[in-house]
Amino acid sequence: MTSRIVPAGIRALALSLAAAAASCTRPVDPPAAPPTPLKAEPAVETKEYPLEGEVRKVDPEARELQIRHEAIEGFMPAMTMPFRMPEGTDFSEFRVGDYVEGKLRVRSKGGVTEDYELTVLEVSKPAIATPFTLGASEGGIPRLGARPTRLQPGDEVPDFTMIDQDGATRKLSDLRGFVVALTFIYTRCPLPEFCPAMDRRFADLSRSVASSSARAGKVRLISLSFDPDHDTPEVLRKHAAIRGATPPVWTYATASHEDLARIAPRLGLTFGPARGEILHNLCTAVIGPDGRLARLEVGTRDNAWTTADMLKTIAGLVPSEGR
Repeated sequence: MTSRIVPAGIRALALSLAAAAASCTRPVDPPAAPPTPLKAEPAVETKEYPLEGEVRKVDPEARELQIRHEAIEGFMPAMTMPFRMPEGTDFSEFRVGDYVEGKLRVRSKGGVTEDYELTVLEVSKPAIATPFTLGASEGGIPRLGARPTRLQPGDEVPDFTMIDQDGATRKLSDLRGFVVALTFIYTRCPLPEFCPAMDRRFADLSRSVASSSARAGKVRLISLSFDPDHDTPEVLRKHAAIRGATPPVWTYATASHEDLARIAPRLGLTFGPARGEILHNLCTAVIGPDGRLARLEVGTRDNAWTTADMLKTIAGLVPSEGR
């Protein structure tokens, strides 16, 4: 048998080619993926917002107050919602109808609200208790008395004496034959949604009444102060000038404590002294030419009759010629 001698160079080349062929069939490992960066934890933010509202429910067992709050700018619209109060809260300090002010602390994470709490809450204007009505005065100091029965539409409105902004004395009965719109105010009222709001509404109503000569001769508006010790004719005259009240269409007046105690509660007004102010609700009455109650609006700051609506009531009562 004849043997063939392969030259060393050719053998080396063959070995090299075989190795290359083997490497072509071996799987190649993919390049390593870059490490995934860790996501930053959303930041936790804590903000405080002022809160104002009215207490609608007091629930000591659940440790909650339900509050109808005003819009909280930058956080939420006006709504009624429960607020869990801190441990140790004295719930006897709060009553339904109290107006409260406080601080709402909101904790959010990544723009999502996680928790909120009232850190401070104080009564800014206490609710008016049902029997909290001024009675006749003793030595110039009004007494508290029980609330008499409220008049109903169709009832005759009791007569009483007023002293107007010009110092003239008149009786309600002097206005028989006129439609009378009567509201209660006091000139020192610090709450814009109470007496100042009634002043603005009567200013609008006065302009609308005066725009018609037929109405102007048959309609009278009276803003009656329940603060006679301060609201003298001089004070009322200056206040009337500021508000644009011009007799005989619109007149400011007041009455004695005794007359106010007798007439105001019959028309739904509840009022009494407090620190630096007089607590009260709102009341507007429309009295027909026959001296009988035609309409009565009673409430707190939501006593929101409109000029157009009130004019419609008044127009239906204005006596026509020959009637």
